[in-house]
Order: sequence, then structure tokens, then C-alpha cells
Amino acid sequence: GAPRCCPGKYPSAVKTREHHPTVNLGASQTREQPTALLVNKAILAQLTSSAYERQALLRSFFEPDDQEREQGYKQPAAAHQAIARLVAAGHVRIVLTTNFDRLVETALRQVGIEPTVVAHPDDIAGLAPLHTLNCLVVHVHGDYLNPTSMLNTPEELSSYDPAVDELLDRIFADYGLVISGWSASWDPALRNALSRCSRRVFASYWTDPRELSGDARDVLTRRGATYVQTDADTFFPQLADAVDALADTGRRHPTSVAIAVASAKRALSGARKAISLHDSLRREVNRVAFLPLRTTGPWKADDLEAEHGRRLGVLEAETELLLALIATTAYWGTEETDRWWIRDIDQLGTRVTAGGDSALISLSRTPVTMVIYAAGIAALAAERWHTLTRVLTEPQAEHPYSWKVHAAAALLSPWETVRTHDASERLHNQLRPVFTEHLALSEAAYLDAWERFEYLRVIVQQDDADLGCDPCFIRKTGSLNHYELVPATWLQQELDHHGKLHPLLGTGFLNGSAQRLHTAKDAVDAEFNRRASEDRWR
Repeated sequence: GAPRCCPGKYPSAVKTREHHPTVNLGASQTREQPTALLVNKAILAQLTSSAYERQALLRSFFEPDDQEREQGYKQPAAAHQAIARLVAAGHVRIVLTTNFDRLVETALRQVGIEPTVVAHPDDIAGLAPLHTLNCLVVHVHGDYLNPTSMLNTPEELSSYDPAVDELLDRIFADYGLVISGWSASWDPALRNALSRCSRRVFASYWTDPRELSGDARDVLTRRGATYVQTDADTFFPQLADAVDALADTGRRHPTSVAIAVASAKRALSGARKAISLHDSLRREVNRVAFLPLRTTGPWKADDLEAEHGRRLGVLEAETELLLALIATTAYWGTEETDRWWIRDIDQLGTRVTAGGDSALISLSRTPVTMVIYAAGIAALAAERWHTLTRVLTEPQAEHPYSWKVHAAAALLSPWETVRTHDASERLHNQLRPVFTEHLALSEAAYLDAWERFEYLRVIVQQDDADLGCDPCFIRKTGSLNHYELVPATWLQQELDHHGKLHPLLGTGFLNGSAQRLHTAKDAVDAEFNRRASEDRWR
């Protein structure tokens, strides 16, 4: 079944549609006629004489075998995944379900949310105040893995335990509600709980692809709810997409980012341990890592170009504060503060194992590219060579096809993750205010730092035998079929001056091998010259 919710400034509760043993529980749009529903309940009561027999009978309906798991059956549907996105974004706090299955919890855990679960009246004792819970899932009719909790026969559904009634009264009085596909015909106790709540602080909605039954209409009127004729797998993904689109226009105000950067600088001044900065960094890394656009999809779109552009805009907005904090810490920090974020970069580039449009799947890894560039450019500008080497070589990522592990800086270039012809230039423009406004670098200093980091990143890429050189945003010099990248001159001068004692090599860059560095550099220069010469004649 698929829960529903409504975004807004108030918390929302979600009520899911009912499923029964004869229904394919992996397909949220499967429905039973009311007459079939009554027969199913009667058969269940006749076939089993105890709660434990009922659990054994139902287990095969809920748990997929290997073939079903491979075919995607009995797995969270589009509506479950969309609800998980809405919970992750903070728009839904409570999910009520009459289902015995755990598809809601599975979808939530797939986006990194561990819900508080109530499946038995005993679970309510000691439950924290609702407003303090990040996510609460209530199995109104129990959980199939807890056989004594399941309510399914007409007699069992006629009334609830007093503790359950009290919990439902609190939820229905204090939260907005979206009911999805619930017939209301076979749950008198739940009908009574909704009907006796006279308080209407927030709006309620009722979605169902069919006209509502008489019982449902009665509850709708008592609740003052709005009826929306649609199915769950259509409504919830559209709702989640709409929320994401609103986030695109809700870019964090520049003043708030500036204040956060100023606070980070004070924390890094050395007067005292920068605990607040540590917490802010970890919080932002985790928040971005579990953004719905990174974790739940969907991974297909009818208008791929428009959807790609929308999602890229959302990711740019959502990473604004994180990039500013990372750049500030990489520039002004120490080896101790580096530990607060370098080891967490990997989770930003976790590979999506799903089918769909490769451009959208690749885009989900864009935050790791953004963070690597912000950190690397800042470390290079501050000549923090050890930090620069760590950024270029330590974070790891899996190749989308070979599953081999590579340095994330080499594998996940802007060309690979953003997948647009101007990917590197767009990232350059995105990061410019981070360095010119928050770190007070001049335009020229930022351009130099950008190009030098980009050049070193391409050298790391070239040094990997399985990877080639991706297009990059770097100025070129030269003419008459001989071109070179501007930072190539800088690096050559550095190597001529320091030789094997260059601090970059001293920190272990390319294992500290000057020969490897020269070999990779020469290969990059030759490849770029070849491409530039070809472009001249096109």
C-alpha cells in the first residue's frame, strides 16, 4: 500500500491503503473489490485458529523469494519511495498503515531513515512526544512478524486497544492527514477514530482512483477532507517532485551562508576547539548524502533534458552551504579538522544500483564532484599540499559499469557526473562566489587555483590505467598546431625549481614518484594538444 502526505509548514500524517493476503503486496496499485475483501477475511479466520498460524500463512505473501526479489516483486513501490523522499525532506512525520508488511520501513531505510515503529499496543508505552520523533510508522492492524499484534478478522477490527485509540486521537487532532486508497468499509474502529476527532487544525485530503464508498464519504464529511481522484503511485511521486521543484526556488539566502562561513572562520582561529564547526560539517555532509534526488529517484523521466536541468539546479542549491564550509575548512584548517570531512566524502558518491536514465543516475553523484573541487581548490590556494593530496587520492568510488574502485577525483569528474557539454565551466561558475566572496580571493587568484587543481586532477585521472582524460575548463596558450594548458607551465616551473623535493610529491602524490608525475603530465599535455589541434580545423 502507499501512504500519502501533504507538504506545508505543519507536520503531516500519512494513512496507507489496505492490502490483503490475496493481493500482490509488491504492486501498490493492486486492489480488491469489497466483496472479495470480506471473503478473504472470512477465509483467513476459518483457515487459522491462532495468531501464530496466521503468521505462518501470511509470511509467503510478504517475503519475496529469490526470483521475486530479482523481478522487483514485494518491494517498495513508487509511492513508498516517494513518501520516503517526503519524510527525508521533513514534510511528513508520521505514517499510518493498515498493512502487515514492512514496505514503508524498507523504503525509509533505503534513504537512511530509521523510523520509530509502533506495531503493538505495548509499543506505545514510553513513546516519546510525537513532535520529537523524526519519523513514526504506526501499523494500526499490526505487523506480520509480531503474530499477537495482527488484527484482520471482522471481530478484531471492531475495536482497538485503549492505548491505540489514544494514540490515534493525538495524531488525528494535531496533524494534517492524507488518506490514500482506504475503503473505510471494513474498519469500524478506524472509522470511529477519525469520526470522533472534532478538531481540524490542519487540512486533510483523501486520494483514491475510484469513487469513495458511502462509509468513506461519511468520514470525509466529518473530517472536512478534500477528495482527490488519483492512485498512490501517481500522486506521491508528483507531490515529491513538486516539493523538490519548490526547493529549487528556495535557495539558501546568501546572508545565512556568509554567517555560517564567518562562524567557521572564528571556530578555526584556534581560540578553542571548533566543536560547532565539526557538528555543522557532519550534519551538512549527512544531509546532502541522503537528499532524495541522490537516493530514491525516480531514475526515468519523460522529458529527460528538462528533468536533468531541474535536478541539477536543486543539487546546486542544496550543496551551497556545504561547499562554503568545506572550502573554508580546507583553506584555514589543520590536519585535525581535515578528519572531520575527508573521510565522509565517499558517501556523497555512492553508486545507485538501479535501472533508468544513465544521465539521472550519474547526476546523483554530483555532490561528491562539487565537494572534491571545493576542497581541492581551497587546499591548493592555501598551499596545504598534504590536504590536496588526500582530496585527490583518498576518497574512493565505484565505476558505474566495471564496479572497480578508483579515486573519486579521477572517476567522478564534472563530465562524468553532470553530463553536460559545459559541465566543468558550470562548476567553475558555481564555486566562484565561494572563493571570491567568502574566502576573499581575487578573480585571478581563483581562476589560477581552479585551473591548477583541474590540471592535477586530470593528471591523477591519466595515471589510472583504466581511465582517460575528460574534457576540462582550462585556458590554453600557443598556436600553429602547438598548444598547452596554462597550468602546465606552472607545474613545470614548480618541478624545475623543487624537483623531487616538491612538497606535493613529499606528501605522497602519485606515491611520491616524480617519474610517474612526469609521465602522466606528458601524456595529458600530448592529449590536450591533439584535441586542441583537431578543434582548430573543425
